[in-house]
Amino acid sequence: MIGWDRRVIIALSLAWQASSAQAAESATTQKTFFTGRDGLIGLGILGASVGMSAFDARLAQNFQDTSHLHVRAGERVDGIFTHINESTLTVGGLAVYAIASVFKAHTVATVAFHMSEAVAAASISNQLVRGPLGRARPKDARPAFENQYDFQFMKGFTHFQNRAFPSIHSSSGFAAASVLVAEVSHRNPGATWLVGVPAYAFALTPGLSRMYLGQHWASDILSGAAVGTFFGWRIVQYSRDHATTPVDRVFLGKAKGTNRIPISVNIAF
Repeated sequence: MIGWDRRVIIALSLAWQASSAQAAESATTQKTFFTGRDGLIGLGILGASVGMSAFDARLAQNFQDTSHLHVRAGERVDGIFTHINESTLTVGGLAVYAIASVFKAHTVATVAFHMSEAVAAASISNQLVRGPLGRARPKDARPAFENQYDFQFMKGFTHFQNRAFPSIHSSSGFAAASVLVAEVSHRNPGATWLVGVPAYAFALTPGLSRMYLGQHWASDILSGAAVGTFFGWRIVQYSRDHATTPVDRVFLGKAKGTNRIPISVNIAF
């Protein structure tokens, strides 16, 4: 069984690698939001999820075993972190955007609006996938927590119990975190690690809470995290490369700027 600490490290590494790939791609301006390489990215996400699915049942049972300390600790906080989802992050981002716009805090308004965009885009994309797939949630699978390959195709559109893959909670957390890290990376590269590590660590919590609650398999969390990371980095990249995107022009106008975030980080080795 993979240790708790090791799972967290692996998840953070995957998220960071995905975000780094998106950052590298931003070196060249793209004309369209989606590119030819995105199909390969999608296949990579699918392949990683399929590979992870082999361990889904064991991990799901581990997250229900109260003999483990992390399960007992998770039971005390899963009810809190499960509320960090697409609704709260989208509405919260728009609220911050509105307040920042009133007070002319242009950088904050831009970051908050891009967060809401990324969370919404990732959520819609995931809904289009899990509706047709109809994957049963761990606690609703037959048998429960054992059959990770219980799919009822097209049933995801009508039954909450069959909307496991991908995890929208996970994609929302990683979309928000990726926007924040991408914006900081652009405005103040020296602060990227300072912001990135806690941001992605926090992004894990909504997805993990859903595993404790028996709502998602590990592969659901992985795929959701990858989709959220993609949209977070891509939205910031595309907005930066296209100063007059229709959405930014309407909602941000002059608020869209490239001022550096006032954070200074010096690391000596």
